[in-house]
Parts: sequence; structure tokens; C-alpha cells
Amino acid sequence: MFGEGKRWVRWLRQRGLLRRGRSMRIEGRLLVLSFDYERGFAGEDLHAADEGLARALELLRDCGARATFNCVAKISLVAPQRIAEILAAGHEVACHGYEHESPRDLPDEALDRMLANCVEAFGQIGHRPRGFRSPRSHWDRRLLQRLAPHGFAYSAEHDAAPAPYALSFGDASLWRMPIATDDWDDVRHPGQSERVSRDHLNRLHRRFARHTYLALGYHPWLLAGNPHRVERLKAMIRQAMASGVRMCAFDDLLGEDTTFLRASRSAEEQTA
Repeated sequence: MFGEGKRWVRWLRQRGLLRRGRSMRIEGRLLVLSFDYERGFAGEDLHAADEGLARALELLRDCGARATFNCVAKISLVAPQRIAEILAAGHEVACHGYEHESPRDLPDEALDRMLANCVEAFGQIGHRPRGFRSPRSHWDRRLLQRLAPHGFAYSAEHDAAPAPYALSFGDASLWRMPIATDDWDDVRHPGQSERVSRDHLNRLHRRFARHTYLALGYHPWLLAGNPHRVERLKAMIRQAMASGVRMCAFDDLLGEDTTFLRASRSAEEQTA
């Protein structure tokens, strides 16, 4: 999954279809936790998804940490109270597709319709997401080209880059928020949850020994009925914060104004 995204970036850049701009300047060390809340649209148990969301919100509250929740847009229509809970707790709600469909598998017209449906669904509850994370990180160049016109400021995908960076794609510009890894090994290898948690902690130490940014991905339903997994995640957050790492959501990195992306792109073209 991660290698596939890296190959896409290389392919696009080699053909001049995508230009990578400057990396985001980050002061101090920042850790972003990115939760994919799908509430049954990815096939997971509905009860586990809701219980896991409650556990995630509780542990973040206990740690005093803010995070990003990538939510399937249709949840805004079928269970708007869940989105309201996340927002009321002070977290970011980003978009994770309309019904957890794979963007790269959609024809052009369906891709545009999916993005429009996402914006409309969130609009029903008065929310405007600034970020988009593709289900299974199945993105392609057509998605990147369409995100900014639909009002999205960043794309969060599996990416090995050490910091967020600006992307120029055709006439559109946006930020790429790299996510280093996630908890999907918990699904691939049941019973090895402790090893996955240990890998995340080791990755955190290695990354902050040289860089200032790390984003890790999680699925709330994996926290349901597993207090040990919850406690390990809480311990990692507290250990990071005790060492001076700041917790934030992706939208905290954007600030209030992202129009400088266009200026950045113009400057890059003038110096190319």
C-alpha cells in the first residue's frame, strides 16, 4: 500500500504531471494521529466502530490531545450525531470518501460526483472538511487534480516523506500530509497487536531523532473491546508529550489561510 503510493508520486513527477514544492516549515516536533472512522461502510462491525470511536475520544481527552478523524461523508446523513461528537470534542473531521469507495476505481464523472456528494453531505450538518484521505489510500492523479476545485486544502495519504509538502498538479495546488504507517497489521496478523504498538513507538523515536513531523494512522473499531490496545496507544501519546512532542490535527498545520499555495506555485514556475 505504502510502496504503491510512492510509485504513483514518482511516475507523475517523471512525466511533469506533478510538481513537488517546498516542505512545510515546522517548529518543534509534531505528532498527528489520524483515525479512519468508517462506521460499517468498510465492512467492519457497526457496534465495534461506535464503541471504538468512544474509546478513541476518551483516550484523547485523557491525554489532552487533538487528532484528525477521517470520516465517511455519508455518516453525516445516517448518524450525524457521531460527527457532532467528534467536532464537539475539538477534533478535526476530514473526508474519507462518500461511501468508502476507491477514488482511483471511479470513472471521471463518478469521481466528480463522489467529491460533490461528500461536500454536500457534510454541508447538511454545517461542516466543511479541509482534508481528504482516500479509502485504502487508493488515490491517483485525477483525484489530486479535483481536490482543490472542490475546496479541499490537503491530501493525507500513505507517504514516506518526512514532512508535509506542497503539490502543484495542473492548475491546482494543495498540501500532501504524509502518513508514515497505520494499524492495519493488527488486521493482517491477529494476536500481534503488541508488536504493532511497539513498532509505532520505535518509529516515533527514530523519526524524531532526525525530523520534526510524524503522522500515524488508526482505525477506531480496532480499539473496541481491547483495553490493552487502548492503554498502549495512550502510553505512547503520553510518552511523546512528556518528551516535548506536540500533538495536533492536520488542519492545525494549515493555519487560517492556504492561499499562499498559489503564490508558492507561481514562484516555483518562475524559477523553473
